[in-house]
Amino acid sequence: MATLAFWFLFLAGVIAFAAQATTRVRLIVSAPNTFSIDNVPFRINRFLTDVVLQWRTIRERPAAGLMHAFVFWGFVAFAGYTSVEFLYGLGIADLTRTSWFDAYRRVLVPFASAVLAGIVYLLIRRAIVRPVGLGSRVSIESVVIALFIATLMVTFLLALRLDEATMAGRVNWWTHMLVILAFMALIPASKHFHLVLSPITVFLKSPELGNLPNLDFEKEQVGLETVKDLGSKMRLDAFTCVECGRCQVNCPAWGAGKELNPKAIILQTQHALLSGQGAAKLGEVYSEKVLWQCTTCGACENQCPVGIEHLPILIGSRRGLVSNGDAPAYLGAMYNNLERRSNIWGLGYDQRARFVQAAGLETFDPAKHDVLVWLGCAGSFDADFQKSLRSLFAILRAKSVRFGVLAKERCNGDPAKRTGNEYMYQELANGNIEDLKAAGVKKIVTSCPHCVKTIGADYAKFGYQVEILHSSVFVEALLRASTVARGASEGGAADVVTYHDPCYLGRYGGTVDEPRALLARFGAEIREPVRNRDNPYCCGAGGGLLFADKEEEPGSRISDVRFKQLQATGAGTVVTACPFCSIMLKGAQASAGADTQFVDLMTFVDGRLQKATA
Repeated sequence: MATLAFWFLFLAGVIAFAAQATTRVRLIVSAPNTFSIDNVPFRINRFLTDVVLQWRTIRERPAAGLMHAFVFWGFVAFAGYTSVEFLYGLGIADLTRTSWFDAYRRVLVPFASAVLAGIVYLLIRRAIVRPVGLGSRVSIESVVIALFIATLMVTFLLALRLDEATMAGRVNWWTHMLVILAFMALIPASKHFHLVLSPITVFLKSPELGNLPNLDFEKEQVGLETVKDLGSKMRLDAFTCVECGRCQVNCPAWGAGKELNPKAIILQTQHALLSGQGAAKLGEVYSEKVLWQCTTCGACENQCPVGIEHLPILIGSRRGLVSNGDAPAYLGAMYNNLERRSNIWGLGYDQRARFVQAAGLETFDPAKHDVLVWLGCAGSFDADFQKSLRSLFAILRAKSVRFGVLAKERCNGDPAKRTGNEYMYQELANGNIEDLKAAGVKKIVTSCPHCVKTIGADYAKFGYQVEILHSSVFVEALLRASTVARGASEGGAADVVTYHDPCYLGRYGGTVDEPRALLARFGAEIREPVRNRDNPYCCGAGGGLLFADKEEEPGSRISDVRFKQLQATGAGTVVTACPFCSIMLKGAQASAGADTQFVDLMTFVDGRLQKATA
């Protein structure tokens, strides 16, 4: 009779799980296929790191992350135990009295203790401490699931002491198994479905941060317009969200008081899918205002422990809006500049030509030059950033590097791509690829991180491969093999500086050590801001916000928030390595009326190099 009852409860639990899971699986498989399994070795390595070792979960929040890891490792460790108990309860096989199972249970004791400690910690954190990323309301679902997990561990430990033949032993066993069945029935409709989905989501996450496949205009692709346009990976992401809030608290727009919340974007996607809003416009599901607040810095994706990709949804939605003529007015002016003059400023190329001539630059010739220096829109037209490029040229000449520039450059297309104007981006990209191929370029050096990302990674989607290095990487390698002495600045006192990592250099490119190595070579004392290296706080320029007259209220300007973080280090000098970061942060400095000194990395290195070799 007990076996029959257990069979009934087991089938009820399985049916409840299957019914809810099937709904979600159907929504995923019916979507346009955006799954990819390229670069399998990288994916396997990330799976081992982020899933098996839980490193991404632990790294940013060591205490909470380790407690979560305890629960996850316990979940895996108990899989065999739970299977054996189900076989016993269903009357299929009784392996509970074998010697190996007894030994297995003893091995599970430390796991059970760790899981119990972990879940109690997480329950207190969620129900009492309540960090901002978890939301202001206590999640009853989370409390119930936490109590379920705690109950499972307590009943497991009690089973080691209780005789299964006694009433207490039977009650303990049934309590344990009923909680498992209830847990199984609840999982698909809760955030805890990530226990099942996250290993898949992490493996399927693109190796490239902010991966945006090209639109195929021959197939009349225009981006994401309605919920039904969301791809299979986007839908999988929506059902994987664990609601931990890491994307939210690391988002610079949210941190500056804007309405954009990456966690809300994913949860709104989930709600729209489950409520059958296939025809709903994404600009209404998320709100157009929110979609244009994203700087595309990638902090949300980079911090997510379960492999969710936010940027394809955000920028894909922008593509859909732009295709319908719904871009903000300030972007319309920038698009017009790109269309008429092929640069974001809308300036004539005679200005670039004058700079090239004044700087004594030669037109690139593969027979004469080893390296092409890509000037970019800022280097071609911004007088302030041209001072930095002159420093780069001086360093290259001092080290006998043979370099030239293209006779004419277009914008790499990054501002168009990140704001959703895919057609314009592809026109610019294809034109640049033709010019680079015609010039016979094999290696490019540039001081613009956006150019590194776009030409190096995005152009590869057109089949064009070229080595492109940020100037910090190239120059650091030059000086590493140099006989130039290390040491403090003139007078023996170390320069006290703080270095602002550009998002497209530190987070996207992983270039964090080389700029610091250059500063340290000449004795600089580096004081790190609160957000740094591969998780910097954005300057606010990306995603087209450089061109906005002012950022939308409510909240502060993102650049103002970052400038205050840099000021808080106490360093009198801020070193930058991106022209757009420099523009935004200098604007914040002017607004604050501060006397902080800004210097580009190449200018800093050139000045110290001249002193060291004088």
